[in-house]
Amino acid sequence: MAHRFTFTVTVEVERTTGKFAARDEMADAIREELEGSDPGGLYGLGADGESEYDVTSWEVDEAE
Repeated sequence: MAHRFTFTVTVEVERTTGKFAARDEMADAIREELEGSDPGGLYGLGADGESEYDVTSWEVDEAE
């Protein structure tokens, strides 16, 4: 049985140095970081700490 979870991630950025970057450029950089953090699996879960789950789907969508 598959379970589907949806999380909302809010990222706020503030420029500290350099010239301004386009919003699209910042969104692309954030999306790349999120996609790169794909867990692949969940381990050590359950009452006995031995349950494992494979992550079978992973998608990142930017809210408009």
